[in-house]
Amino acid sequence: MKLSVPEWCCAIRYNDNSSGSILNDTDAEFVVIKNSLRYWCADPFLFKYKDKYYLFFEMFDRLKRKGLLGYREISETYIGKMKVIYECDTHLSYPFIYEKDGKICIIPESNDSKELFYLVCKQFPSKWEKESVILNEHLVDTTLYNNDGTTFYISEKIINKGVFDRVDLYYEESGKVVECKSNPVKVDATTARGAGKIFNYNGNLIRPSQNCGKSYGEKLNFNIINELTKESFSEVIFKTVSVDEIKVKNKEKFNGIHTYNKIDNLEVIDLKISSNFNVLNVIGGVLKRLKLLW
Repeated sequence: MKLSVPEWCCAIRYNDNSSGSILNDTDAEFVVIKNSLRYWCADPFLFKYKDKYYLFFEMFDRLKRKGLLGYREISETYIGKMKVIYECDTHLSYPFIYEKDGKICIIPESNDSKELFYLVCKQFPSKWEKESVILNEHLVDTTLYNNDGTTFYISEKIINKGVFDRVDLYYEESGKVVECKSNPVKVDATTARGAGKIFNYNGNLIRPSQNCGKSYGEKLNFNIINELTKESFSEVIFKTVSVDEIKVKNKEKFNGIHTYNKIDNLEVIDLKISSNFNVLNVIGGVLKRLKLLW
């Protein structure tokens, strides 16, 4: 059993205006949000509610050895405590948060359960309930986007464990989620796996993705989507960002980055810590082997 293992953390920055972003090399530095004794965090998503900003993320429980979903309130001068909002028997991550039909929902990455499901918020930001299973598939990092009145689910079907090299497309039709007949619509380990919400930049539709060509979370890509229909999908790389290009106020050394999201002048990323010792990792590993914790 390894005493020191790779972990992740989240980092935020406020730009002078809403046009500042990772795509135009603003000088603003990211500030790393410290993990807690029990949890480290990754896959951050931003949500604005009643003029306040909230960060939703995977909370990896060092003791239970799996990911849960959590949140914390943030501002330029305040970082709230992290709190768990949902957990189940299996690992959860990538809490894609969105609004639909007057509801606030989250679709987590729940590949281990072979379920793509969504949660509905019953009391913001802390109370969430599982509403419905969308698909029974092994999917990771599902990203929603509404294009010309159709809601698309851009995801990745896991065929070989640990291989992240494909984009699979699904869409809503007549109240159901339908798989694109051309799946996989793209095969490329360096640009496939999702890394955050799709957004507009200078008139282009940008999809963040991970470069998993050599290692998981190696770099971030920002891809221009040229075509997104029920029959096809195409994109081209606009920019690639490595962790060495990230300006970090805290001056720690990191060796990975795999999520990016933005609201207004606030940006958030996650950063990989190459090796970290925490006694709960050791205890959790022992308890898992003895099957004393699920």
